[in-house]
Amino acid sequence: MSFRTFLDPNRICIDSAAQSKTAVLLKISQLLSQTHPDLEVESLFDAFWRRDSLGSTAIGHGIIIPHIRSALINHTLGCFIKLQHPVDFGAEDKQPIDLVFGLIGPQENPKEHLQILKSIIKHVSKTEFRQACRLAKDNETLQRIFYQETERLATNELESLEL
Repeated sequence: MSFRTFLDPNRICIDSAAQSKTAVLLKISQLLSQTHPDLEVESLFDAFWRRDSLGSTAIGHGIIIPHIRSALINHTLGCFIKLQHPVDFGAEDKQPIDLVFGLIGPQENPKEHLQILKSIIKHVSKTEFRQACRLAKDNETLQRIFYQETERLATNELESLEL
């Protein structure tokens, strides 16, 4: 699944100064609400906080994917944050978080939400992808990284089908 389907360039933040779990979840809420006025920052923050209290959404290698679902949207919305300084989110691998993907999936379409989560995990499992994200200095570079990686994976999948 392409990053283009859920990640608007306006919801990419490089070098966020967030220095705590609270600040990171608030930044996610702000980014996701800015392009959807029906989504209130405070309500989103509360939902992300509740979700995180159920268990960490850190997946290792300094990456976390906080995700919730909402009846107010009909397709998954995402944001990406690259933190200036890593933040402890209680990851199993004990690594602090510096790369954040935040997601809101539609309440009525959990399948789409799960497909996007799976797609993100597939991308970030690659060391080169994580390093490229960490080295990116601006939003345009990150967009190129996201979109090129999506196209590369799609090409590889097509080639494997042709064999």
